This record gives sequence, structure tokens and C-alpha cells, in this order.
Amino acid sequence: MALPVSACRKIISHGINCLAEIICIFYICFMPRQYQFIKKRTMPQTANITIYLQAVGGHFLGAHAYDYTNIKVTLRYSGGEINIPYLITTNFTDDGNPSPDFIAGASTYMPIITIPQVAGQAATINFLSPDFTTIAAKTNIPLPDAIEFGEINVSVPTTLDKPFLLSQSLILNPAQPNYLVVIPVAGLFLSAADVTGSIAVNVKMMCGCPLTEGPPASLWPANDFTVYADVLDVHGNTTPYLLTYTAGQTGNSQFSAVLQNNQATISLITFTAFQKSTGNYGALVYTP
Repeated sequence: MALPVSACRKIISHGINCLAEIICIFYICFMPRQYQFIKKRTMPQTANITIYLQAVGGHFLGAHAYDYTNIKVTLRYSGGEINIPYLITTNFTDDGNPSPDFIAGASTYMPIITIPQVAGQAATINFLSPDFTTIAAKTNIPLPDAIEFGEINVSVPTTLDKPFLLSQSLILNPAQPNYLVVIPVAGLFLSAADVTGSIAVNVKMMCGCPLTEGPPASLWPANDFTVYADVLDVHGNTTPYLLTYTAGQTGNSQFSAVLQNNQATISLITFTAFQKSTGNYGALVYTP
């Protein structure tokens, strides 16, 4: 005997309600766990951090930089303070590869600018790119559970007996497994030079790259730099000198000025150098 239509409707309605309850129970009991499982599987647990130190207008700081073995890099975050190795392997580690062509991964902070050497000539631009042998501070850290700011601290030795101290924030994101940071190091690397009858100083980029009379010898022509010295004598008098690129020098990077005939015995020399194209400057206090 067939059921009345009203009874059929009640049965179907009851069945739909039961199915809805089953779906709700399944969602409440099982879906959150499944979601959390997927979340844990896809969320990176550690991060690779690579930090390049680039001389402003130059290469990365490598084996030609001043006292490079004492360059220090640290990272501070909720996981603690980490000393990041800045290691150079002789005859293997390089300080970057300049090229007029921009490629993926090249430093975009500041290209290497070579000023014109003759009137009407355009400046040349080179982009610095790393490869697997390029010097960098590298580490792997456990990621925090939530987004936070870390702090990178860098100490770069100088010839003034005090280091450059640099600090940069780094956003650490538990969903991001790789970080590449380029930290600019401004300044010029000055060291004393010995030239009979003259005062002299060697001027290089912070990466140790040499200054020459222009390409192809180097990308840093001497006429982009102004170098002068204040000479203090034993009587307390100061005499200013403008130094020029030493003609006929066997090496490179040397600026000098012939001593005045009446120059009294020198007590102290303060050298100052300035790069016009970048604003880099450096100083050296020297006692003969």
C-alpha cells in the first residue's frame, strides 16, 4: 500500500535534516584537524639568510677590503643572537661580477658608475652580480611562529682604529623560507704611502678596488676623486695640500703632493678623500 504524500514528505525532510547534522558533525570534528595538518606541512620551519656587504659604488667586501677577517655580522631576533660567519676562501671566494647587463639577482642598491673621461662621453654603468663563490654572510635559522622584526648588526674595520657600525631591520615571516639582504657600506679605504720628498696616501673603494687613470685598468678613474691633506708641523702650524694622482706610479690608487720648500718638520697628517659621483668620503690620521 502506497504511503500518503504527506508522509513521504516527512520522511524525506527527516532524511535531509539527518544528513545535514552528519555533515556539520564531520566539519566540526575533522575539518579543523585536517586544516591544521595541511598548514603545518606547508609552513617552512627554517629560513636561509644571505647577507651581502656592498661598498657604495663598488664590489662586495671581500679579500681586498681592509682587515676583512675581522668583519662581523650578527642577527638578533626572538630566537636569540646569532653570529653569522663571513668567511673567505683564498683563491676561491670572489667579491662579485660587474657587467653592463642587468641580470636577475644583481644588486640593485647602487650600480658601479664610471664617470666620463672625455667631453661628450656618457657615463658607464655596471651592475654587480653574485655567484656561488661570492662572499656573503650565510646562516639558517628556526623561524618564529609569527611575523616579527629581526635586527642585523655589522661591524666593518677601518684604518681609523674604530669600525663602521651598521644596523638594518629584517622582517621575519614564518611563511618565507629565503632572505637575501644587501647592506651598503659607504666610505673610502685610505692607507699611508711613502714617497720621498712628498706626502702621499693610497685611496681605494671600501671593497679595496683600485683607483686608476680610468678604464680598462679599473672602473674607478682618479679624476672622480678629490684628495687633500692638512699637515701639522711641530710648531703647531697647519699647511693644506691638494694631492693629485701620482704620475708614473708602479702600482695604483696613490695620490701625492710635493712638500713645500719651507715645510717644517711634520708632526701629524690628516688625509681626506671625496668621491664626487657617489658622495663617498674617507679619512686617515697619520703620524710620520
